[in-house]
Amino acid sequence: MAITISGGVQLSGPVILDPTSGGSPTPGGGGFQGSNFGYASGGRAISYYNTIDKFSFSSDSNATDVGDITLARVYVAGQSSSASGYTSGGEDPSVEFNTIDKFPFASDGNATDVGDLTLARREAAGQSSSASGYTSGGFAGGDSRTIDKFPFASDGNATDVGDLTQSRFGPAGQSSTDSGYTSGGGQPGSNRIDKFAFASDGNATDVGDITGNR
Repeated sequence: MAITISGGVQLSGPVILDPTSGGSPTPGGGGFQGSNFGYASGGRAISYYNTIDKFSFSSDSNATDVGDITLARVYVAGQSSSASGYTSGGEDPSVEFNTIDKFPFASDGNATDVGDLTLARREAAGQSSSASGYTSGGFAGGDSRTIDKFPFASDGNATDVGDLTQSRFGPAGQSSTDSGYTSGGGQPGSNRIDKFAFASDGNATDVGDITGNR
């Protein structure tokens, strides 16, 4: 099936044109959750959970249990490629984990352990480019500033590719098509917004503040 673009359209950055998925240009950056569903993995209520829940984007309804991650744990980071969800790090009552779990969007099922972070840690932020997942900050016996990167194209361990501007646990993670962001976190709380590039490995830079220390 051919795709025709006319009328002076300009495409910049990594763009995927795929007629099998509706023919819409799709930026290659982060925020993949599958095109149709959201997922929640791990967590804690009274006990620690290994559950992978899935809920629809097209209609409002309850989630369903579609599989398990490999370890019951809380305070995980989440990353997404166009085809799979990832759950990295976390802890149970006695230990922090370096595990990177992967589960498919195309079919329901359990996750598999596909690699390790460079540090066993909890309460890190997750970011995603079109090619790699990132885990930044967190707590590893103390506050961490490490930015880890692992590939989507092949299963494997993460590598340390840079540092945040300050060590902190519990930040939020955001992704554009070109950059990852780590905002807030720490105790006492930080209002810092850090930014790091997807195109090349390196340290983050402080590019602004959120409205409060949290």
